Amino acid sequence: MSAYLPTEPQPHPDRVSWGRAALLLGLAGANLTVIQFVAMREFASLLGSNELVVLLVACGYFLGLSAGYLVSDRLSARMLLALGGTTLALHLSLPFSARWAVGWLVQQGAGPWAPPFVFALAFLGLTPFYAVFLPRLIPALTGPDPAVSLARGYALELAGAGAGLLLVLVISPARMSWLLTLHLAGLVALLVVALRAHYRWWALLALPVAYLISWDRLDRAGLAAYYRGVRGYEAPRIVASEFSPYQRVDLVQRDPGSGREPYLFLNGNLFYGTRSLNQHNLFVSLLPRLARGGAPLNTLVVAGGSLDCARYLAPLPGRLRVVEMDPTVVRLTRQFIQEPRGGFPGNWELVVDDGKHFLGAWTGELFDVIAVDIPVPSHVQTAALHSRRFFTLARSRLRPGGVFSIALAGRLEERSPTEAAAAGRLQNRVLAGLLATFPHVVVVRSSHGDFAWASDASLEALQAAARPALREFLAGAGAAGNFGQPKLEYLDEARLRKRAEGFAPIGDADLQLVLRLSWRKLKSRFRADEEE
Repeated sequence: MSAYLPTEPQPHPDRVSWGRAALLLGLAGANLTVIQFVAMREFASLLGSNELVVLLVACGYFLGLSAGYLVSDRLSARMLLALGGTTLALHLSLPFSARWAVGWLVQQGAGPWAPPFVFALAFLGLTPFYAVFLPRLIPALTGPDPAVSLARGYALELAGAGAGLLLVLVISPARMSWLLTLHLAGLVALLVVALRAHYRWWALLALPVAYLISWDRLDRAGLAAYYRGVRGYEAPRIVASEFSPYQRVDLVQRDPGSGREPYLFLNGNLFYGTRSLNQHNLFVSLLPRLARGGAPLNTLVVAGGSLDCARYLAPLPGRLRVVEMDPTVVRLTRQFIQEPRGGFPGNWELVVDDGKHFLGAWTGELFDVIAVDIPVPSHVQTAALHSRRFFTLARSRLRPGGVFSIALAGRLEERSPTEAAAAGRLQNRVLAGLLATFPHVVVVRSSHGDFAWASDASLEALQAAARPALREFLAGAGAAGNFGQPKLEYLDEARLRKRAEGFAPIGDADLQLVLRLSWRKLKSRFRADEEE
């Protein structure tokens, strides 16, 4: 490679032409935008992609920019070549090497080192090379004073960033391979133009082409290594993997020879496939409707992307709507989980929307059942679905005597609100919000968690009907195999009010709670402790 380096010393940056400077800054800005998008999606998904993880990756990214600015004027041409070549070599291996490394760390019992590793990768491996150009090229952007040159340079870099954003929007997250291939091509061009290298260096553009050709095989191999290490699966098969506008959606078969359905992972978090998660769907989405009997009812399920709710509730009299924000989840679970079972019903309606927006804009027939099947609120957006404001909105969309159901994301324990950790006690605070909104609330306790049903009318009849409805459902073909034989216990309202006393309902943007839950989730992230 050194044979093609210029034989003459590199000219001082102030003799770089304005056109070359503009090209360098535009390429740097475009690549910075693309690699930021990849980092916030791919790197964050390696750690579970909650609010704290996103903050960790973002800090690494922007600190890398600062490091590049700091060392810019200290780099010789050969040092710049070394930094650029190292960056190119690393980016040719991403995201596969990062997945492999995190899986390997967990497999070796070093899971707590995974977050620092991802932070270091974002800090040192992504942005420093791109950031060195703006300070170096200020002399080339001649103006009345250095401030004007800096403004011009920053404007050129922002214009490149805008082009990179347009590239992301046009290509779409689902075509991550094309996006990263173009990013690599931009990196090669940046390296060649920056060093005024021999024309033969343009042969390096063969590397992005080889990267694109190898993508499918490397992508599945990297994901398999990740799930093998993080989840402990001996021979995982990646049935499908796709980036949606919101998250990475993976369908993973733990043991291809077992004939079991694939598990659904969202950003590396297990969301469907285990018995405990199936029971979550049962008590939140299915049982409140099944216990209402055979009368035609208007039912709404918010989230429910696994489509178990559609399989079991759509055949019942009445109308079923499923509101899911991410159509990729629905499409993949329908194709690879539900339809292969056979007999999947078609008489239900899918609405692609945010649950809060859908209920806020709804002016149609009131609902008899509203079930909210969402994860632990480790993002502000999902925390809002546990807030008192959202509960009030949901009640306004219920018919008199209608039922609202939601998971408490764990066990409801008796805690004093004066304890140090009480502010982050999700279950007690969700319950406090429900009791402040609905006259009647009951907590349904199963083998794997607690679930709340709420209404403006007494729930005694629903409680009495739930046990026979559960027995009848589990006696159906294949139901016991998927759901087991869960026990059903109720906590009465007197006990509930005592356990909620002194706790504040969750606010619309309760960031303290979200960060606490994110930290708790991150600490337990690399333990495959779900029942499988």
